[in-house]
Amino acid sequence: MGLDEFSDLIHLSYFSDTAKAIVSETTVSGVLDRMMERIGDCFAPQNWSLLLLDRKTDQLVFRIAVGQAGDELRGRRIPAFEGVAGWVVANAQALIVEDVSADTRFSERVDTITGFTTESIIAVPLKTDDRVFGVIELINKLDGTRFSALELRTLATIAEFTAIAIQRAVYLGQLRRQALTDPLTGLLNRRGLDRLLERERSRMKRHGGQIAFILADVDAFKAINDERGHAAGDEVLRAVAAALMATCRESDAVARYGGDEFLVAMPETGMAEAEAARKRFQAALAEAGSGPAGPFSVTLGVHAGDQADTDTVIERSDRDLYRRKEQKPGSGFGDSILAIMDEEQQEATD
Repeated sequence: MGLDEFSDLIHLSYFSDTAKAIVSETTVSGVLDRMMERIGDCFAPQNWSLLLLDRKTDQLVFRIAVGQAGDELRGRRIPAFEGVAGWVVANAQALIVEDVSADTRFSERVDTITGFTTESIIAVPLKTDDRVFGVIELINKLDGTRFSALELRTLATIAEFTAIAIQRAVYLGQLRRQALTDPLTGLLNRRGLDRLLERERSRMKRHGGQIAFILADVDAFKAINDERGHAAGDEVLRAVAAALMATCRESDAVARYGGDEFLVAMPETGMAEAEAARKRFQAALAEAGSGPAGPFSVTLGVHAGDQADTDTVIERSDRDLYRRKEQKPGSGFGDSILAIMDEEQQEATD
């Protein structure tokens, strides 16, 4: 075996190991982190960055920045079509600039921010189906030499591995979200709620604290479906979900708990705070009930506790909800029997 053949085998082995390491990740963040690790090992640049394209604002965001002033760059935004990275985004092509002082595409914006002096750059696009979503950029080699065409091809190959792995991770992430999300309302479903509550049980077991729940039940929902149709019933459920989401805190979680039941989980919340929250939710739901999806009304039950047994707290919230329902006009025991009889008659007809 000749020297060239041996060198080719080494390159193939490197690419194989790199591809396996990147594709083995199941999250987008994991893929990107693994890719950047490999780039640092392979190229030894002074600085290397990953910029992701925010199409809503036409900006590139420094998602990962390693090297001098890396901490200062992470999270910073620059115009999407400016400089070398901007050229790569606009043209969806890899680019090597051996001497930035002689290239009009180079922008000094980042050097001005960091105090760094850029001399040589290679940059490649991250893209799927010819749609660019980011740029990998390497700046200055540690040994002072310029980047080569071979290094550009190597980086472009790593970017292709990464794009494939990201597509897979996004697909897996979508599947995970679908498995935990109610398709009608976009809220957590029962499985998603159970996962969240399991985390809360673990947290409370370790650190203590409180958790409160508000249960929301649409009044006479069966009548809405029967009299106005299931499409109208779906609109009611979406309106309830939107009102709950708009009113809850960032730390709260909202789930569709059953057919016409919703649950708001409020970590680190006591009874007084929960009762105040119930009033806010009740006002928001009353407004929604008089909107385009209405008319409808919603009964709320509330309970808070400091024990890790969240099932007990939910059960008490449920009891409070039905106590409040019984207090509403026209929602007494006789109506419950009529509803049951209607359901039995429907089942006999079917």
